[in-house]
Amino acid sequence: MFKAPQAGVGLTGPTGDPGVPTYTATLNRFEVKYLVPTRTIPELTADLAEFTVPDPHAGAEGYGVFTVYWDSPDWAFFWEKIEGLKYRRKLRFRRYLGGEPKVFIEIKQREDRTLQKRRLEWPLAQVLETFTPGATGDWDRVSEDPVATEVLLMIHRLRLAPRMAILYRRRALFGAFDPELRLTFDSRLQYSAADLDIARPWDTGKSIMDPRVSVLEVKYNHRAPVWLTKLARSRELNVVRMSKFCTAVDKEFFGHQLT
Repeated sequence: MFKAPQAGVGLTGPTGDPGVPTYTATLNRFEVKYLVPTRTIPELTADLAEFTVPDPHAGAEGYGVFTVYWDSPDWAFFWEKIEGLKYRRKLRFRRYLGGEPKVFIEIKQREDRTLQKRRLEWPLAQVLETFTPGATGDWDRVSEDPVATEVLLMIHRLRLAPRMAILYRRRALFGAFDPELRLTFDSRLQYSAADLDIARPWDTGKSIMDPRVSVLEVKYNHRAPVWLTKLARSRELNVVRMSKFCTAVDKEFFGHQLT
């Protein structure tokens, strides 16, 4: 059975529903991205084999990731990224497909180069009952959970609603000697600005980029290992500042002029 990957340390606490745990995580990390030819992923994976181990919960082809991003009517989170603000946030609801119907609700926050993430892991039914676009929210349900309260406050104060859905196939590796190191290859990136129901992942959307190109993301806590920087140099991989969410929004609404 596929189990969604866990990042950081989970903290259990009340959710408002007896017997249903919530999991929150606060994580301070660095993240770098590279664009790589999709056909080279097997070669890159082989190069990395000495230093990494495959995600034990995913098969050879990886797993689907379906994410619904929330934003304000004037695209506040989108413009924070486009304008390069050193402090910025975004709110996303994510499902790892092929397993149990759980949803990860994440406040992803960047302060300069450091990434922080606060996360809930809730059953899909509970998410649908608690976070309904346009509703005032069930404050009693979230009152004892600080992350859930923060999410509901963001939705209420900024008038957030689902604005963009993104689907892709992910293959993940973990550091063999550093368990906090994580490398992911994201392929077949697609989006939809119309089908935004986290309960109903779709199969086919519009392409974010040429499917012959994939995104390699590297996440680490302190500094990138020397072997990784040497590999990037030998493969002539260049760091890119790329957001799946912003690229999709730009393509759909701004003629792909901003990213």
